[in-house]
Amino acid sequence: MKAGEQLGLYRIQAPIGEGGMEKVYRARDTRLDRTVALKVAKHEFSERFEREARAVAAFNHPNIFPLHDVGPNYLLMAYVDGAPSKGPLPVEKAVEYARQILDALDAANRKGITHRDLKPANIMVTKQGIKLLDFGLAKQNAVQWKETNATLVAPLAGEGQIVGTLQYVASEN
Repeated sequence: MKAGEQLGLYRIQAPIGEGGMEKVYRARDTRLDRTVALKVAKHEFSERFEREARAVAAFNHPNIFPLHDVGPNYLLMAYVDGAPSKGPLPVEKAVEYARQILDALDAANRKGITHRDLKPANIMVTKQGIKLLDFGLAKQNAVQWKETNATLVAPLAGEGQIVGTLQYVASEN
């Protein structure tokens, strides 16, 4: 997509990131007149996109990007100006960032969600603090599900398979 193109109510302004399965754009919400982040699937809305939407929608935390909406091939999130984390950092700053990251991961874990793709590219440094991105490989523990849940999502990987970015694969994979 290019600047000026429209996807539903959202007018593309500029690309801001890209992953293996999606591209992320800064866009303008024409209905509410606000800047948003639009994560568009490169192909079709996949199980991975659905998993990410469910994981992020399961809780609200100041260090995790909030999800506003889900479309046929996109996720709509808050736009926060920032940049991926880079090092080296002074010890005080590293400790401050680590505390925020751990607080966000703890909140996710308490909801039965394991991120599984934590790496510098998925940690955004903003004026408001750290924001975790990309829950596309997140794992939801079956223990957290109750019989009353309408949908159970199949695991992303089978027995003996590993998912994630090789250099950052979590031990719980």
